[in-house]
Amino acid sequence: MERAISINGGPEHDVRATRGRDSARIWINGLGHVASLTKLGDLCEIRLDEQSAPIHVYAAGDVVHLHAFGRSWTAQVIDPAERAALKEQTSDVARAPMPGVVVAVSVAAGDSVTKGQSLVIIESMKMQTELFASRDGVVDRVTYRVGESFERNSPLVMLKPSAAEV
Repeated sequence: MERAISINGGPEHDVRATRGRDSARIWINGLGHVASLTKLGDLCEIRLDEQSAPIHVYAAGDVVHLHAFGRSWTAQVIDPAERAALKEQTSDVARAPMPGVVVAVSVAAGDSVTKGQSLVIIESMKMQTELFASRDGVVDRVTYRVGESFERNSPLVMLKPSAAEV
């Protein structure tokens, strides 16, 4: 199984896992680890290489909240095939990576934007995510207003070519 994982909204890490009888072999950015997860009553114990600790896990769709080794993480699992399909559809649409609610909109229809400019901030499971313009262009449409909820992969902001590109 190959996936990418983003931890606490940071950069993506390539992850590959294979399962064995009592453990799994996990490669994160090419570095291999032996891991196992054992159910202990209401929680689990994770063993990663030679370290072990109780772990609290809460998963909702592709977002997993973890607490182990005295730290907390929010991981978003990214399916490479799904990501490629979305990119093929269009890079002119900022889509919701998970269901949630709009908490801020930084642009309006007709605004010129530059690559990397903030478009919208969304919230899902008490975690805020900022979506950025994938390229220079003009905002064609903003589909949700502050306070409105949406589903995963919903188009939030759509771009059209700037006058200079036409």
